[in-house]
Amino acid sequence: MKQHKIKKSRGLSEWIRARFFPDRIVSTPEEIDFEALATQGVRIVLVDIDNTIALHGSTTADAFAERVIERIENAGLCPVIVSNAGFERARSYADSLGVSFIAHARKPSIDSICQDLAQRDCPHENALVIGDQLLTDVLSARRAGIPVILTEKRSQKEFFTVRIKRPIESILIMLGGRSYWEDLKGECHDRL
Repeated sequence: MKQHKIKKSRGLSEWIRARFFPDRIVSTPEEIDFEALATQGVRIVLVDIDNTIALHGSTTADAFAERVIERIENAGLCPVIVSNAGFERARSYADSLGVSFIAHARKPSIDSICQDLAQRDCPHENALVIGDQLLTDVLSARRAGIPVILTEKRSQKEFFTVRIKRPIESILIMLGGRSYWEDLKGECHDRL
């Protein structure tokens, strides 16, 4: 009886990791070696804005976002802003960086992302998602079969709708395995 309970728990942990755990966790997108990713076949980098490269609600990029996008482009990769924000805000932000965008992405829906990759003739394994949320960025990447790097949130200031998701993320991390989660941090792993 006890062994059955352990097996069930392991199954739940694996299920959660497969859907809500990223391939890697970094404290900031500036830690990502985009040149190494290019040599691994990545062509398109789908970048979330709010609390990934932007402060929540920003309509134009700051120096931090400009540096991240410049590093992506210097590695020969194509950055694409992917946001659940409305069209005008996503367009304004992307225009300030001179990059393409997907607005109203409705993450964790994958429809807009898959359509954009298809138009670019980019297989999902040659794309990468970078974001700060498990329930939107990571889940959409997992559902689409796209590698994903999770960044720590850029600021403590978040919209209410995001703040209410953070306790759920904590529960998912606990159920998926805190030690497994910690192993995804830093450079001491074989993922991305």
